[in-house]
Amino acid sequence: MEKILKPLPVMLVCIMLFSMHALAQETRKFSFVGGARGIFYGDDLKEDLPEADTVTAPKINSGHVLADLGINIRPNKSTEIQGMIRIRNDYGGFWGSGVSFDVRQLYIKGVIGGIFRYQLGDINYKMTKYTLWNSNQEIVSNMPVVFQQQTDNLVNYDNFYSQDNSWRQQGGAAEFGLVFNKYVQELQFHGVTTRMKASNNNTLNDRLFSGLNLYLVQSGYFEAGFNYANVYDIPGTSNNTTIFHNPVITGTLKFIYNREEWKSDIVAEFGNSKTSYDEDTLAPELKDQFFDVTASVKNVQSGFSVSAGLQRIGPDFRSPGSQTKRINYTAYPAAYQRITNDQILRPITMMDLMRESDLYYTQLNSNLTEMNPGYDNITPYGAATPNRQGWSIGASWQKETIPVSAAVAWTSLEEVRGQGTLEPHHYSRLDLSAESDINRFLKNYSRLIHASFSYRMDATKRDAEELIKPVDLKTNVASFGLEIETFKSLDVMLGFQSLSYNGFDFMAIRNNYSEVINFAEYEADGKETMTALGLRYRFTEKIFLTGQMSNLKVEDSTGEIPTYRIQQFMLLFQMSF
Repeated sequence: MEKILKPLPVMLVCIMLFSMHALAQETRKFSFVGGARGIFYGDDLKEDLPEADTVTAPKINSGHVLADLGINIRPNKSTEIQGMIRIRNDYGGFWGSGVSFDVRQLYIKGVIGGIFRYQLGDINYKMTKYTLWNSNQEIVSNMPVVFQQQTDNLVNYDNFYSQDNSWRQQGGAAEFGLVFNKYVQELQFHGVTTRMKASNNNTLNDRLFSGLNLYLVQSGYFEAGFNYANVYDIPGTSNNTTIFHNPVITGTLKFIYNREEWKSDIVAEFGNSKTSYDEDTLAPELKDQFFDVTASVKNVQSGFSVSAGLQRIGPDFRSPGSQTKRINYTAYPAAYQRITNDQILRPITMMDLMRESDLYYTQLNSNLTEMNPGYDNITPYGAATPNRQGWSIGASWQKETIPVSAAVAWTSLEEVRGQGTLEPHHYSRLDLSAESDINRFLKNYSRLIHASFSYRMDATKRDAEELIKPVDLKTNVASFGLEIETFKSLDVMLGFQSLSYNGFDFMAIRNNYSEVINFAEYEADGKETMTALGLRYRFTEKIFLTGQMSNLKVEDSTGEIPTYRIQQFMLLFQMSF
């Protein structure tokens, strides 16, 4: 009874907000935004051990109820203010002891003179893939829908990871544009400054990120841009005299040629970076360049398109705004953090990544952070991963009249500069994906039947040299998902995802300046398999209730961790308004 009564205050608040929202529509001066969710996990751990684990509790129940309550105020046509409070109650709290209150969002934005737009406070901002870009996390970004419900509504929502790959930062942004009658159509100006780190008034300086973008639309055939992104310290904000600078300057070009049945373009970005530490005699000064060119052609009538790309990113190219990873591989999961009688730390798995928000970064990092070669050894830091050069080709097919889409891509890269040896690593990747609304093939059947499939194969190789072992590391990721609407708005969901990694490589060990100073042997021979069966009821487009059973099996033949399984029961209610 106690668990049933706990969500009632939050539900009453939501009902009041809906009522007030209806009244607000009459005045159009303010409205209420936000969301609410309730989630419950029941986990069951099973280990394959010669002796039973008598230390780790095999069953864990956890969950919470929360509401994000925000008010949007529009005092006039040119000003908007929004603030949001998060109220969260973890299951197990008693008489408010488990309740927390946090400011989730606060910003002011508006327009001056109908031309100059500004925003202060919390800002979602992006520039280009080499200046400021929030690359998708490995493995879980392309999961079937039955798994994506947790990834999208918990991890991505809590950390403000949006589909446009923008970073949530705190600071100020401004933009305006000029329209011309002749020679040039439009010239756009965008600027942003955010605070990455606050001074502790002793050893840490204030560290800021500033970006500037000028974008020229010459015509329907040509566009060009200039981008400046800089991470830097403010002198005098602490006793630390070492001042960090990392400016990145890039240019973009886009050539467009369209006809009735054909669409084609060439997109290019090129530039350089410089990383330096003033007043630090031991620090290096890193400089490097990059370029990335992609050409694509699409036939409108057939829906078939092809693309080809060429890129080179120097080994000393550093861009914190685009090389910051989402996943924090130095963290450990909250559920079953230690297992076996020896209480060894359990590494992050697919299941942890799709449901634990605390395993992710929310701020830009000045240095290259830890990576997991078994998950992604080719582009661990996104498109801007340093020390890569090579080419890629791709093809896709999507036609509005046929409810099927498919894509294939091949990437071939190698190191610009060998690490620990003159021989460079060689990388290859095959990507396959397909999805279909099967119900559209069936006559007189309007309910949803959606199927999806994806497969990724990665390979890393390097020939052996005297006293140096050869490198051969492979990763395979396969997934399949199915949604079937059995009754109106009631969906049955199935999901399968498999991840395997096998082989050997050398992991780079970096110092505080992101320089490679040593190497550690990395040997992998493991597999993660996850299956799920779930039900989802869609009350509206923004409100749903889902329950599912999923099973994770982790196998590690290296002997570092025993084979184990986690059976998860999950119940999630999600509402947004």
